[in-house]
Amino acid sequence: MREAVIQQDIRVALGQRQDIMMFRINVGKFRPLDGGARVIQSAPEGTPDLLGVITPGRAFAIEVKTEKGKQRLAQAAWQSAWEKRGGIYILARSVEDVYKGLDITP
Repeated sequence: MREAVIQQDIRVALGQRQDIMMFRINVGKFRPLDGGARVIQSAPEGTPDLLGVITPGRAFAIEVKTEKGKQRLAQAAWQSAWEKRGGIYILARSVEDVYKGLDITP
């Protein structure tokens, strides 16, 4: 299954819950439309695909991968920093991985 499909399944499943607020993070670089020379980075390298909070106020991050997908070094560093500060980090290959990581049921 493609990463985009897995991510959409997760977004649909969690988006229906009243105890979760979550949003998609697009990481990348771009130049302004005015043709200026500066480059803008939308989020730090390694930032996971989805960020959110679950009641009673636990922050979580979800990096979505296919069955064979591998976490990049920048993503592993981001995970380490996030967990060091008390955040929940989930390397998800399915919606079930997210349920398990958040310790919730469908």
